[in-house]
Order: sequence, then structure tokens, then C-alpha cells
Amino acid sequence: SPAGFPRASASDRPRSKAKQRDTIEKALTQEQSMLADARKKLSEQEATRGGDEKNYARVLDRLKPYQDTVEVHEKNVEALKRELSNLSR
Repeated sequence: SPAGFPRASASDRPRSKAKQRDTIEKALTQEQSMLADARKKLSEQEATRGGDEKNYARVLDRLKPYQDTVEVHEKNVEALKRELSNLSR
């Protein structure tokens, strides 16, 4: 490593790993909360049917952004869980 580059000592590693775990756990909690909210909004939209939506394709078009949001949050939760499991190895 370059001269003057900070090095982590063996005693700093567990502390650093704990801090990293804490950060990932907080992100996971936040992401799970956003997923629950996105699922709730999707559910509300699925229960709503506008009078102008006589064609089911219009219903699907209206629901698509809500479904996409749920999918993004589900993938984020999975990725964070994977990160946590990799961290414990």
C-alpha cells in the first residue's frame, strides 16, 4: 500500500465489522418498512377501480408502477440479507 495510507490494526477489524453490520441492519429495517408501505399502496390500488377503467389493460397499466416499486424493494431486502449473511462468514 502507498506510504502514509492508513492501515487497520487487528483490533480495529471487529469494531469495523460491527459498524458495517449495524449500518446494513439499519438499511434493512428501513427497506423492509418501505416494502411494507409499497405493498399497502399496491393493495389499496388493487381494491380501487375507476369508472374509466372498463378495459382490464388500463387497470394493469395503473397498477404497474406500484408492482414495480414492490419488486424493487423486495430485491433490495434480498440483497441486504445476502450482504448480512456474507458478513458473518
